[in-house]
Amino acid sequence: MTDVLAVKRHFITVPHGRFGARQVHYLRAGRGPCLLLFHQSPLSSRDLLPTIEKWKHQFTCIAPDTPGYGLSDPFGVDEVEMDDIADGVIEFADALGIGSFGTYGFHTGAMIAAALAARFPERITGTVADGYLVPSEATRADLVAHYLPKFEPRWDGSHLVWLWARLREQRIFFPWYRPELANRLDFDVATPEALQSAVVDFLRSGDNYRVAYRAAFTFRSDLALERVSGPMLVTANKADPLHADLDHIHRHGPNVEVRRDAGLGETPAHCRDFLQRHPAPEPPPPPPVAPLAGNMWQQWVDLPDGQIRVRRNTDAPGRVVVILHGAVGSSDTVAAISRSFIGRRPVLAIDLPGHGESDRAPAPAEVTVERQAQAVRQILDAIGIGEVDVCGFSGGGLIGLQMCLDEPTRVRHLVLGSVPWFDEALRNQLLAEAARPIEVDWYGGHLLLCWHTVRDQGLFRPGYRRDRQGILWQPPRIDPVSVQERVTEMFKSPEAFRNATRAHLSYPLQERLPLADVPVLLCAPDWDPHLLHTREAARANRHCRLLELPDSEADWGRALLPFLDSPDASSTKMPRNVPG
Repeated sequence: MTDVLAVKRHFITVPHGRFGARQVHYLRAGRGPCLLLFHQSPLSSRDLLPTIEKWKHQFTCIAPDTPGYGLSDPFGVDEVEMDDIADGVIEFADALGIGSFGTYGFHTGAMIAAALAARFPERITGTVADGYLVPSEATRADLVAHYLPKFEPRWDGSHLVWLWARLREQRIFFPWYRPELANRLDFDVATPEALQSAVVDFLRSGDNYRVAYRAAFTFRSDLALERVSGPMLVTANKADPLHADLDHIHRHGPNVEVRRDAGLGETPAHCRDFLQRHPAPEPPPPPPVAPLAGNMWQQWVDLPDGQIRVRRNTDAPGRVVVILHGAVGSSDTVAAISRSFIGRRPVLAIDLPGHGESDRAPAPAEVTVERQAQAVRQILDAIGIGEVDVCGFSGGGLIGLQMCLDEPTRVRHLVLGSVPWFDEALRNQLLAEAARPIEVDWYGGHLLLCWHTVRDQGLFRPGYRRDRQGILWQPPRIDPVSVQERVTEMFKSPEAFRNATRAHLSYPLQERLPLADVPVLLCAPDWDPHLLHTREAARANRHCRLLELPDSEADWGRALLPFLDSPDASSTKMPRNVPG
């Protein structure tokens, strides 16, 4: 039986929204009246976990990630207004089968709650806006002009330095870009660990971080309070930089209460008590996730050790193609490859345990290729998928190989991309040099360390050998977007990627690849640092086919399909078109 008090992660599909079909990610826990909680920018529903833990005994707490934040799909436009976000919340509630509900919002979330109360009074039983911005026109213009600079990955990683300083500074001054005594905040500066967590949430949003932030700044929050007819509490604790804004509220609806005297420890209790006086009905159970035609859609798979995120597309018939990432990766890093199969085959990409958004992996000693292969089989069983073709890249190929050896009737074809066919000397060097721990530095120095570690892997072979003998004479794959993608995965899974790297380097690939009794294709594009190793693996294993992949990952599905559609190894018509 499901423990309703345990915080669980969910996805829901909004099939016909104003901004098109999209998915919303949300947290849910508790029992009792339905309460929707909205987070501040630029974070996600994770920021509301302490509140959910406190209130889950009194309410059924449902906390969505605002569109474009956390794991929710963006609206797909550069600018929206707060009313657009409120409309999106109603679409979300309708998809969940929720009629009326209470709301709690903090900072940007408070503005969302107010917009809902003003726009949809028939749906809202009670509203709490905790930390409510009521700016003058001059302040509003200043915030819109300076608070939200464009966030773009830069080749030298300097955008990460800016991000760390920006998140640190907002705990020292408000607004963060005006370091003056009058703007000094009476807060402890966040710990390096808390800042790192905020960095990861910010990176999930990317430049989209500006969308809901801007909507909060342009929202006429003063006029919204005049339109609110239902019960509403507007408050802020005395340490909140928005506490002074409560004095700017001069007119409001007859059922709006403005509470100015809340101390730091009193505010949560006041908010809870207010919402308990205005309860909504209990919501129905979470509905299943519906597919998104033409797109990869997300789903959680519940295993005994936690929740696993997968991305899927089921538009086409046929055998499912399973896409497996390497040690520093997730379903996000193989997203372009996964999308290349849409309309050709059903496709499933998995965040391995402890990677990406999946729950924490086992202890380091328990992280092996064999256990990872077992986890993938458990995921397939949980979804109800039988026979598959497996495409694994870097260490993901090792997992696919082990699946073939463990359950040979299940895997019909195996693709190993970017094959880590290392000799013993190189393997030992990599074990000694690679996967060093990320030690979070108070001043953010670790961010540049990770950035250049990843970038150098596209310039040198191995990445830590930065001399003439280590020059990688191949097209460099160092565009800032792809480097940022891998750095983000390191930040999401700082322990898991190290443990997986060690496990993959320790796997006896040379011994086990000849044992595979299924058609095997080895492949890599010409920019892959492991292209030479892939060729060496093909020379040593004449039963395997070899293919040079197109430069663009968007074309890989088309290139791989002839092999995946072949009935057996002897009839496969794939050329060995990589010289060597």
